[in-house]
Amino acid sequence: MLSWVLAFFIIALIAGLFGFTGIAAGAVGIAKILFFVFV
Repeated sequence: MLSWVLAFFIIALIAGLFGFTGIAAGAVGIAKILFFVFV
């Protein structure tokens, strides 16, 4: 489960670098939810 959090976090970073802020915000939201489910 933690690997999914890291995957979405990396997707968010890459999307943010390329300027896809909507995709980055969605990926960060999913990563936060998965992180709290994991914890």
